[in-house]
Amino acid sequence: MQHFIGNARQHPSGGQHIPVLDPSTGEAFGEIARGSAADIDQAVAAARASLGERYDGPWGGVSAAARGRLLQRFSVAVTAHADELAQLEAQDTGKSLKTARADVSALARYFEFYAGAADKLHGQTLPYEPGYLVATVREPHGVTGHIIPWNYPMQIFGRTVG
Repeated sequence: MQHFIGNARQHPSGGQHIPVLDPSTGEAFGEIARGSAADIDQAVAAARASLGERYDGPWGGVSAAARGRLLQRFSVAVTAHADELAQLEAQDTGKSLKTARADVSALARYFEFYAGAADKLHGQTLPYEPGYLVATVREPHGVTGHIIPWNYPMQIFGRTVG
């Protein structure tokens, strides 16, 4: 497996991979690219470029409504591949298939929920003093990094990406 950085698949800069173990058997069932500091720096730079200096990059310029539609498509795709994703989640975490199916369902639901909320965020305007109003605006903070724990990777992914 390769990294996905800047809309392209790439081999890890150090050329190393890590085996993915099934916790219930201890056996490897795949491998993932082992990222290095250079890979992270490259991913952050690509994400910042996509966001844009003033939220005017390819991703930063996408409207809230369009981001919501994209999240809805993610929800539909997760639902369409629910069985495959549940098998993978069970194998990756050692969870029962029943629990993994619930996690996949939660992932789809997170995307569905945040899809509906994407264009509903708003600020507030408060009276301050005569002739003055104080306004709050919700806007992105920029690029963020996420460390996903082993026990609920799909659900945490859905909440943080959504």
